[in-house]
Amino acid sequence: MKYANEIRAAVEMVQSRGIQPTLERTVNFTRARWEDRSRRKDFARMGLKGPQVRTILGSKMELMPEKEGLDRDLLLDSIREPVATGHIMSILREDDVVLEVGANIGYYALMEASRCKKIYAIEPHPENVERLKRNIELNGYDNIEVQHAGFGEEDGKLKLFTSELSNWHTAKENPGSPTDFIEVDCHRIDTFAEANETPTFIKMDVEGFELEVLRGAKETLKKIRHLFIELHGSLLNEDEIREVLNNIEESGLKPSLVIQYDRPGMSLIREGSFLDQIKEGDRGTFELFFERP
Repeated sequence: MKYANEIRAAVEMVQSRGIQPTLERTVNFTRARWEDRSRRKDFARMGLKGPQVRTILGSKMELMPEKEGLDRDLLLDSIREPVATGHIMSILREDDVVLEVGANIGYYALMEASRCKKIYAIEPHPENVERLKRNIELNGYDNIEVQHAGFGEEDGKLKLFTSELSNWHTAKENPGSPTDFIEVDCHRIDTFAEANETPTFIKMDVEGFELEVLRGAKETLKKIRHLFIELHGSLLNEDEIREVLNNIEESGLKPSLVIQYDRPGMSLIREGSFLDQIKEGDRGTFELFFERP
């Protein structure tokens, strides 16, 4: 059922937060869906066919017009998640070692490579891996190391449920999740960090698998300077969300930016204290930045 996870999350939010906050979230969700319909019409009018090479934030990317989601967003706007993008650009340092947990086709990794010492770009989906390598090749970056793998609570293998959208593949099994899957190598972040340079910055977008990844990263979290995590509240239950946030807080990291909506023309920034409302049941997708004081 389409939007099954969102419906389940809304019902749980009514029970924990009440009708008014849930109604506000539902209105914003509906507004975003209407905007998506309008953007699809705008994109169709562009008449693009076949691979398109575009310069995105100073780096070349090969984008596919037939692929909805990230590709079309970049072809329309030349930027993705503008608030988060701007914040990352403001905090990156030349000596940073970045661990990209779910690198996709390289939007963030390419931006980071032009500013940082080293990028570990880890991506579980094979098509994304090949496209990521192609985009790195277009720019000649030699400080990005690509690995075809995922992260989780244990070393071994994991099931990756695949989607038609390149940024919607997930290892989280939920009602409404894709049913097709592939099996990929899985590492704990702690195991990975022991075998490579210890990251100073972790960027994580794992479509609902946040808790499992963080359970395997407890030691590394204590060492990094910055964490950027996309929290998919409709794919996690309330106990899982609280555990995600508690694990981060226990590492000594403090919230530096909470973004509730982040798309061109529609963004909402919250205070760090809004994390308490998320723990109490406020649902949705949030971009969360943490830093070490």
